[in-house]
Amino acid sequence: MARVIFLGTAGSTFSGRNMPPSLLVDGGVLLDCPAACPYVLATMGRLDEVRIILLSHLHPDHSLGVVELLWHLWIRGSGKRVEVVGPRGTRRFFERMLEVLHPEKFETILSHGVFREIGPGDTVGNAKAFEALHTVEALAYRLTVSDRSLCYSGDTSPSEKLVEGFAGCDLLVHEATYPPGMEDAALRDGHSTPVHAATIALRAGARRLALVHLPYARLGDVDEEYLRAARAIFKNTFIPKPFEEVTL
Repeated sequence: MARVIFLGTAGSTFSGRNMPPSLLVDGGVLLDCPAACPYVLATMGRLDEVRIILLSHLHPDHSLGVVELLWHLWIRGSGKRVEVVGPRGTRRFFERMLEVLHPEKFETILSHGVFREIGPGDTVGNAKAFEALHTVEALAYRLTVSDRSLCYSGDTSPSEKLVEGFAGCDLLVHEATYPPGMEDAALRDGHSTPVHAATIALRAGARRLALVHLPYARLGDVDEEYLRAARAIFKNTFIPKPFEEVTL
């Protein structure tokens, strides 16, 4: 059985000790890497497990931890390299950032990452990418681990392509940035509500739905409201806590 650890579940920025979404999956796969992610993994004694990072997109709440990780690997001097997978422009994004941070050493720091840019329909190991609908180029992922499937929406508004891509998955981890009743606003902003996420889960025939990217920093504790709205459509919905581990 495959295990998934929810390292963070907050939306758009941190809230207290909860950072934006990031998942560590058996086999050393990290889905998204917000700024605090390398430190959190290090405190858990699991940083060295990470062999590949799958970025949904390049907004800072999903990607800035890659800079911290590359810097850490450079300073540590162990020679370890990590594969970084993301949409078009991923390598240049980090290259430009590191060039500003350390003009003399940025190429050396960058070399601790093995970059691969992919698009919808591409596969990397046990992961397949699908087009997500966001304000920038974005990807959703489907991973197959020990004959179980994990689907991760990243930031997106609903789409038929995601219903097809998520079909029959064991666990769907879907964003819900906007509260129920704000479906139109969510669509305009390239995001979803718990109503959207639950509808996708129902139509895709998912077994379980986990809601992440919740607006704790802006709206406080929304769990009860979100669960009520989602479970009215898809009963097997839950909101994971930071560091919660689930089995596929």
